[in-house]
Amino acid sequence: MDAKLKRLLALISLTGAFIGPVAGAQAQNESIGLSLEARPSAGALFREVERPVDASLTVTVTAPSGQPTVTPLKVANVTFPSDMGFFPDASKTPACGEDALNDQSNLAGGVADIVALCPRSVVGTGTAVVQLGKLNLPQFTLVDPRLVIFNAGRNEAGRPRITIYGYSKTVNSGLLMHGVLATDGELKIAVGVLPADSSVSQFTLGIPGDPIEVEDPESGSGTSTFKGLDPQYLRATCSTGTWTATGAFVLGERAYPSGDPTGTETMLDSNPFSLPCDGRPGRPKLRIDRIKGPSRIDPGGKGRFVVKVTNFGTATARKLTVASSGAATGTRRDGSLAPGATRNIALRVKAKRGGPKGRLKLKITALKAIPAKSVRKLSVR
Repeated sequence: MDAKLKRLLALISLTGAFIGPVAGAQAQNESIGLSLEARPSAGALFREVERPVDASLTVTVTAPSGQPTVTPLKVANVTFPSDMGFFPDASKTPACGEDALNDQSNLAGGVADIVALCPRSVVGTGTAVVQLGKLNLPQFTLVDPRLVIFNAGRNEAGRPRITIYGYSKTVNSGLLMHGVLATDGELKIAVGVLPADSSVSQFTLGIPGDPIEVEDPESGSGTSTFKGLDPQYLRATCSTGTWTATGAFVLGERAYPSGDPTGTETMLDSNPFSLPCDGRPGRPKLRIDRIKGPSRIDPGGKGRFVVKVTNFGTATARKLTVASSGAATGTRRDGSLAPGATRNIALRVKAKRGGPKGRLKLKITALKAIPAKSVRKLSVR
């Protein structure tokens, strides 16, 4: 064990002797607060199309001033707004797997050493406040812990995973936490046991997060600065005008370093936190990507064309209509097309009589949409 940590643990034991036993305290008087900050990082927000956002979520565990301890946080179930999601992109931030970073890594090496294991995988940063030995006293409050969030790829169900590394220089100690973003927006984070079963009284997770500067003997300046490397990792819509985040948390005491429970667990819910957002209605924009069909039709005859259509706008194209004019005519309505979606639409046409050659003119329209047009040769004979 590090000498600095040994001295701190001895001081905690001595303090505990004066204020009375701290083991066995249960989370009966703690409360949990949750807050969210978020803003678009580029351009405007839309109601239907995800745009990159900068966001930070803060969780605070508060014990009454007269209570000697703050019960340790074991599990944080944070539910992000349903409009928000993680979008890992291996080309920008490759997954930092357990083969590179795990509990056998030198977690006491500090932020710079750990980031060096997966230097291109950082997607966010954060901070934490820790109560040494659970003690609810200012002199045992650590405010130096720094957090780094790594893209950990996806689980077997395809859901995004993250790994969070936390480090305190004061106690020269670090730990790993893991989370998976579920389909309902819940991010479950298992908080590892800290020395002397110390408690996390506050943490902030930011994506891409504020830059954090840490000691780095390997750099020329002696320090390095880290932040999230993919500004599009976190994206959001604003479908209702409000983002709401909630949380459910498990508190309880454990033995260090085994993590074995030494008391009962307590469940606490946070306040729901709502943040206003401004989502524009957007507009559909249509594009004809490809047309497949005959190059010749008999006069008065019928033909079938397949038109590949994409909506690359910022709103759903409703009452989608494909129509042809010129050498052959036909119309088909094909429902709605979501933004970013592509569909093949079959259009049956009837050729006009007379004229050996002509042009088939296609037009795709929808309500309030920017239409698309295309022309191709069609021989009628």
